[in-house]
Amino acid sequence: MNKLVSYCLLTIALAFATSCGDDDSKLTEMEEYTGPSFESENVLIKLTEATVVKVIMKGKKQLQYQNGDIEFPEGLEVTFFDENGKKTSILTAQKGFKSANENLYRANGDVVVRNLEKEETLRTEELFWNPETKKIFTNKFVTVQTLTDIIPAEGLTAPQDFSTYEFTKPRDGEFKLEDN
Repeated sequence: MNKLVSYCLLTIALAFATSCGDDDSKLTEMEEYTGPSFESENVLIKLTEATVVKVIMKGKKQLQYQNGDIEFPEGLEVTFFDENGKKTSILTAQKGFKSANENLYRANGDVVVRNLEKEETLRTEELFWNPETKKIFTNKFVTVQTLTDIIPAEGLTAPQDFSTYEFTKPRDGEFKLEDN
């Protein structure tokens, strides 16, 4: 009887050890979490130079990832200021993303940039902003609306205040706006 009990105990111990080993191997096979590390709501970010506000970013929701990337999945508004702190232009988009590796922002979905002084408006579906060069650019289709014209083009580069702009591939034709 002792041999039978010893045999049963050994079998149970081996079964238990084997089942624990399976759990350990499953733990090592689990994928690493790649979702956001932090989530914030109603975000307001101010970028300054020598105590003068240069940029204000607002987002309904901000997700920050372990690699430093930042996402604004519910919209983004970026307000740009000149060297005296005067508002020059406003960029809005349905979504925003910042690549930490490249220090480059991407705005997607109904992107609009308004120059407040000249009352000109840029519209596109994707636009990039480089805070180091203080430039905005895209290779996508754009329209620029001035006080009198709507100008279509493929691609654009401009300073972040949208005071001037250069088209990559201008399209033929301008559309005149008429007063009603």
